Amino acid sequence: MKEKHYMYNEKIKGGNIGVPFIKASVVYFIIGVSMGMYMGITNHFSFTSAHAHINLLGWVSLALAGLIYKLNPAAGTSKMALVHFWLHMIGIPLLTFAMVLFGMGQFEIGGPISGIGGILVISGVVVFAVNVFKHVKR
Repeated sequence: MKEKHYMYNEKIKGGNIGVPFIKASVVYFIIGVSMGMYMGITNHFSFTSAHAHINLLGWVSLALAGLIYKLNPAAGTSKMALVHFWLHMIGIPLLTFAMVLFGMGQFEIGGPISGIGGILVISGVVVFAVNVFKHVKR
C-alpha cells in the first residue's frame, strides 16, 4: 500500500517543507555571519562554539535538508519532514543559546538547556535520516 502524502501545514505551499527549511537557514546564515563579524571586530572569541553551531546546524544543515526535500517531494511532503522541521526549529535555538551561556561561564544553566536542545536536534537528524531512506528514490 502506497503511503499518502498530505499538506500538514496549510502555510507550506504545495505541501513541501523544503522552502521553509531554506528560509530558516538564511536567517541562521545572517545570524552566524553577524556573530562572526562581532567576534572579529571585538577580538572576543568566547562565543566561537555558538557561532559554529549556528553556521553548521542552522545555515548548512537546514539548507541542505531544504534542498533534499525540494528535490524529493515524497520526502518533503511527508509527516516526518514536518516533525524534522519543528524538532530543529526548537532544538537549534536552545542548543546555540546554551553555547552562548557556556561562553559566558554559565555552565549550570547552559548544561540542561544544551541537553534538551541536543536531544531535539539529534532526534530531528534521526527522523530526517529515516525520511530520506524511506522516501528518496532514484
